[in-house]
Amino acid sequence: MKIYSLIDEFSSLHPCGFTLGIFDGVHVGHKKIIRNLIFRSKKKYCSVLLTFYPHPKKILSSDKKFYYLNTLSERIYNLKKTGIEHLIIHPFTLDFSKLKTKDFLEKILHPKHKIKQIITGYDSYIGKNRDNFYEKLKKLSHRIEVYQVSPYKLRNKIVSSTNIRESLLSGNLQWANQALGYFYTLSGNVIKGKGIGKMINFPTANLQIDSEKLIPKKGVYAVKINYLNNIYLGMLNIGINPTIEKENKKIKIEVHIFDFFENIYGRKIDILMIRIIREEKKFDSIQELKKQICMDKINIQKFFYCEKKNR
Repeated sequence: MKIYSLIDEFSSLHPCGFTLGIFDGVHVGHKKIIRNLIFRSKKKYCSVLLTFYPHPKKILSSDKKFYYLNTLSERIYNLKKTGIEHLIIHPFTLDFSKLKTKDFLEKILHPKHKIKQIITGYDSYIGKNRDNFYEKLKKLSHRIEVYQVSPYKLRNKIVSSTNIRESLLSGNLQWANQALGYFYTLSGNVIKGKGIGKMINFPTANLQIDSEKLIPKKGVYAVKINYLNNIYLGMLNIGINPTIEKENKKIKIEVHIFDFFENIYGRKIDILMIRIIREEKKFDSIQELKKQICMDKINIQKFFYCEKKNR
């Protein structure tokens, strides 16, 4: 896959099949669009995907907090696995957002890109007036084949980046993982914490993740940890540690890796989120907390044992 950082960087001697969108999460709905593009382009056109960074909501609604399902590097990695030949990551700016759809097509895309077909999603909108991209294309692009892909539904719910975000924030990790087509992942470097986990015989690795990455609902999770391409089992806590922390309300992400004794400060790890076990809770004492953590570990080990047995 060839990557371009501006629309103008890409030009082709061959006719192109084309799609565009944010593709945050590169979920199963996105993959349905991409598969359609690659299938229709096969042997006739090169496949081109145009995406934008930052997300339009970061520019157009800068007063509201917005978090990504994928960092940009994760999005590139996931898109690369789809088989797309050309990936354009164009900067989304306020000026760019003011372009009319007609100008975008006729002045930016058409002159250089030899586009013969465009594949759109069911909810693809573009331009200053938030035009339905498919409907606008049908009116403006008479010499281009235009196809619209129907939504992907999972348990009667449309798979979309918005619905996946909502599911992660509400603790519905199973639906979110199915909608993504892979386990939601938190990646980052291990940083020093206060060592409280070690004091109660549950040493944890504290994770520093990208500040724009979406953090799921507070609670305890069964997770798998990828460290140097080796997979370990563990338990993850997302929360403010209400039993111990009286003033600091900053959310912490800390993982206890089962049967693991290496010093990994400063090292990068990937945490694959498998299942939520319980919500965050405040206990009356550290002893009660320790007792609950022991139960959490037993429950998670049972879960992984059953998962392995049922394969």
